[in-house]
Amino acid sequence: MDEGELEFKAHRDSMDRFEDQSGRDGADGSLILADALTYAAGATAFITAILDAMDDGGFTTRTWILIGTGFGLWICSQSLNNFRRLLPVWLRVVLGMRILPETFEEQSMFSRKRRMWTIVIAAILTAVIALQFTADDTSVITRSGIPFHYVLWGIVGLDIFVAIQWYRVIGRSNQIANRPGGW
Repeated sequence: MDEGELEFKAHRDSMDRFEDQSGRDGADGSLILADALTYAAGATAFITAILDAMDDGGFTTRTWILIGTGFGLWICSQSLNNFRRLLPVWLRVVLGMRILPETFEEQSMFSRKRRMWTIVIAAILTAVIALQFTADDTSVITRSGIPFHYVLWGIVGLDIFVAIQWYRVIGRSNQIANRPGGW
């Protein structure tokens, strides 16, 4: 074995032990936040679509767009949780199943990237919903007096921020951390 092969083997074998761990706790917390925001935006779109259909006396193009994006956000939320939310929480507790999504360390590289791209898709779908509310002449006002489409644009921004954070943490997970003073 020459010196290059030996260095490669040492690098590969030490990755699990000395890889860069920075940002992983924040990535886990932001995943839970993105999941909650995605689920809330999807539920809001679906409920608004049903209420619009009842008020207008039928399903319009806007109603179908809101139903489709709401369903898409529900699928995104399920994907972030590995489709565990299909069962009620009480049943998962009784069966001894996990309730929260897997932590960053427990996920494979494929799962990490899938979650990152799922958050990007959720941001796009939420932007479609925000456009529908922005284009609406009668703006929905929240209890705090803020128009609801501003809240949706905020969720879009947060989703993009979380996706960027995950991209950076995934990139760092393939590197060995720099140690002060060397090895």
